[in-house]
Amino acid sequence: MKQFLFLGDSITDCGHAFDYEDLGEGYVRMIHNSFHLNSEKVRVLNRGTDGFTIKNLKRLWNISHMKYKPDTINILIGINDVGVIQNTGLNSEEALTAFEKNYDELIMQIRETCDCPITLMEPFVFTSRAKFINWLDDVHKMSDIIKRLAEKHNLTFLPLWDKLVNAAEEHGYYTITVDGIHLTKQGQKIIAETWLEWYNA
Repeated sequence: MKQFLFLGDSITDCGHAFDYEDLGEGYVRMIHNSFHLNSEKVRVLNRGTDGFTIKNLKRLWNISHMKYKPDTINILIGINDVGVIQNTGLNSEEALTAFEKNYDELIMQIRETCDCPITLMEPFVFTSRAKFINWLDDVHKMSDIIKRLAEKHNLTFLPLWDKLVNAAEEHGYYTITVDGIHLTKQGQKIIAETWLEWYNA
């Protein structure tokens, strides 16, 4: 049976620890439901954790996640790292350099125990709240970092931001995001559809 492991922060988490199927109510469950609707026997694992930064994820991989032997690993991380930069006054350039170093090390650590395909998913933010205008530059730089890491390690970079923002501009921000960072069900559906489109290509 194929296994698909999803790692990340609250956007991936979506309350999976409080769900008897351990899937949460976001894009991970939607991907799971799509497989089962088509009678495909797979195991979808949601290991997103609310509030996680790249350092948290790297630490948890070493402690517990390295036991998994999935067929794909999918990572959506970064917006909390930008939040730390914006809310603590850290030097943006230094913090983003540290982010890249930690993400690079995480990928290499994963590769020590697992040779499966890894998908790096693009973080995003919406300007539905004025304060997030100040986040845009750092999130764009972070997106470039993740794309660069995908190229370096020959991994898949999965763009999300343009699709989400275009949908928000077409249908209204609050049909896609509840607060400028977290997603409505419609926003989560866009991630699920994007991932499934990549997987089925």
